[in-house]
Amino acid sequence: MSQEGTEKENLTVWTKIAYAVGGLANSVGPGTIVAFWYLFFLTDVAQLNPALAGITVILGGAWDAVNDPLIGWLSDRTRTRWGRRRPYLLFGAVPYGITFALMWVVPPIENQILLCLYFAAIYILFDTAVTVVSCPYNALVPELTLDYDERTSVTSYRAFVSIVTGLLAAVGFGLVLDSTSNIQIAFLGMGISFGLIFIPTILVSFFGTHERESFQNQSLPSLWKSLRFVARNRPWRYSLGMHILSWIPVNIASAVFVYYLVYWINMRPSEASMVQGVILASGALFMPLVLWMGRHWEKKIAYMVSIASWLVVMLSILLVPQGAKPLAYLVAILVGPGIAAAHALPRAMSADTLDVDQLQSGLRQEGVYAGLEVFARKISVKVILATVGPILAWSGYVQNATTQSPRALLAIRLLIAVVPSIILIMAILLAWKYPLSRNKHRDVQDQLRSQNLLGLVNIEGGEEE
Repeated sequence: MSQEGTEKENLTVWTKIAYAVGGLANSVGPGTIVAFWYLFFLTDVAQLNPALAGITVILGGAWDAVNDPLIGWLSDRTRTRWGRRRPYLLFGAVPYGITFALMWVVPPIENQILLCLYFAAIYILFDTAVTVVSCPYNALVPELTLDYDERTSVTSYRAFVSIVTGLLAAVGFGLVLDSTSNIQIAFLGMGISFGLIFIPTILVSFFGTHERESFQNQSLPSLWKSLRFVARNRPWRYSLGMHILSWIPVNIASAVFVYYLVYWINMRPSEASMVQGVILASGALFMPLVLWMGRHWEKKIAYMVSIASWLVVMLSILLVPQGAKPLAYLVAILVGPGIAAAHALPRAMSADTLDVDQLQSGLRQEGVYAGLEVFARKISVKVILATVGPILAWSGYVQNATTQSPRALLAIRLLIAVVPSIILIMAILLAWKYPLSRNKHRDVQDQLRSQNLLGLVNIEGGEEE
């Protein structure tokens, strides 16, 4: 490893790429398309009342409280010839693709309550498929490498693929919207196309990654005892908080940005999709810089600097005058470092904190941690989507209107600029207190080695002595 007194454990480029490609479904589906377009789809395409659209998402969130920790816990205890995590990728890929396609079907239902229940049911099915794939997928990171800097590298590969594929999805969908007058058919075609793409990309991670046999050869405690160990892991709580606090602004911007661009900047929906593409392109271009900072500085310092730059840009949105399209593109470019950091650094830090858990518990229970992280991430998305709908309804937002009232426009601008800025300040303060430095992580791994707990394994085949 890069730390003194340890052996560096490098991954092949193919392993990093194979793992990263498996994250395409999560980045394009719930991370980009659902986050950016689903609320708009429900209100302006499916013609569901904004308040009911929020309830649709809340109903799905109740199921998350159970299925995310449960799937994570089960993956820790799964024993197959393929490992603990990878079987879920194999058998979850097809349901993932099918349920995503179903999300964008508008049924011939006129009753608003029944329409709300229909979309809630479909959302729950899709959310379950996401959980089955996402929890085990996220749990693979600590097993792929034990190296402090290689974990930053592999999560950066994943983040780069996530941002680039999100960019292609946003731009591609924008072109589709621009080429058709039937927006409902456009959304349906998008859902089917991406659903078909998701299946093979998830399978790439199944075939291209390996698991550590030494991590599977252990007995594990009950779910409640596992959760008690998790509750004692102080560095992980900080990394989780940073992850959520840096993603909530992404969720808010994703949910509200299309309304802001359409009604304040006076863009067509296809142009709004292009702006989303610029944001993601900027994130991809800044990813090497964020990776460099994560390798040469403490990860928390790299995170704080990137998030601080993002904070300044978000506050500047209040200064953008109505109809100023060039400034909207400039804002999209400048948020790049913050977007890149939010994608890569908290995940790398979370992987490091699981070594702290092993030192305390003697166990490798990445699944439980991944389940709780996926739960917290999805709940944050649902809370934002569920909150934005009622706020828009309260502000007097009118579906499919040519213009909106000053009150509605003010609500949209405050949601896109002020609320995310407050949350980013909280993220910076939390990062400042993050307790696991590079040297402290090295000490943890040294203690694990002295207790013969680290279990270094060459994932290309065979254990290291």
